[in-house]
Amino acid sequence: MLIIGEKLNSTISRVREAIKSKDKNFIQGLARRQVEAGAEMLDVNTAMGVENEPADMEWLVRAVQEVVDVPLCIDSTNPEAIKRALQAHRGKAMVNSISLEKQRLEGILPLALEYGCSVVALTMDEKGIPDSSAERVGIAERLMEIAEKTNLNREDVYFDPLVLPLAVNDRNAVTFFESLAEIKQRLKARTISGLSNVSHSLPKRRLINRYFLTICMSLGMDAAILDPLDQQLMTAVMATNLLLNRDPMCRKYLKAYRAGSLVE
Repeated sequence: MLIIGEKLNSTISRVREAIKSKDKNFIQGLARRQVEAGAEMLDVNTAMGVENEPADMEWLVRAVQEVVDVPLCIDSTNPEAIKRALQAHRGKAMVNSISLEKQRLEGILPLALEYGCSVVALTMDEKGIPDSSAERVGIAERLMEIAEKTNLNREDVYFDPLVLPLAVNDRNAVTFFESLAEIKQRLKARTISGLSNVSHSLPKRRLINRYFLTICMSLGMDAAILDPLDQQLMTAVMATNLLLNRDPMCRKYLKAYRAGSLVE
């Protein structure tokens, strides 16, 4: 499973302050720590509380790629910010995200095609996020049709079935699991999710996030946007990969054990 570090996000007050003040040492240190902890890609977001998102996004991409070699997930709804990021980015990036919303399809999908990116595809349309798994899968099918018509490689499309908070509806996680499993089965497509929404407004959020992730992994989820600095979460990833026969000869698990990075 592709692990995408979530910490370089302007919704986090300390990160937002660092972006505003152009505190490169803080940003680069946070990027390094996430990669050292196991992130294979880093999500970058500058949308919150900034005056010039395109300029800030370009600065953030350049600052991060000065110190780490992993690709970045460009997280924005602003086409100009995404374009500036992709112009500055070295290697193949991921764009987060497209959906069936006209603004995203017309403003963001052409950039992904022009720069050869992978994309996060949200199962939502102009009406928002559907309540049922059937409707979300239907949106995924239409997005895949669009991807194929525009010659976007299906291997580059990561569908996000969009988990909503359990505190709002206690069936929200199950709806997500159903959508994830159906997308994997019917479309043979890649899937992705963030973790934080599922536990919003509940106590012991990390505990909920951890078990949510292990269930998603068992259903075949291909990528997750998460906090790689959470050692218990990363231990759960390692143990789940082991149990699902995704760690030949237990090599990665034993290596992590010898390094002292597994926590109970």
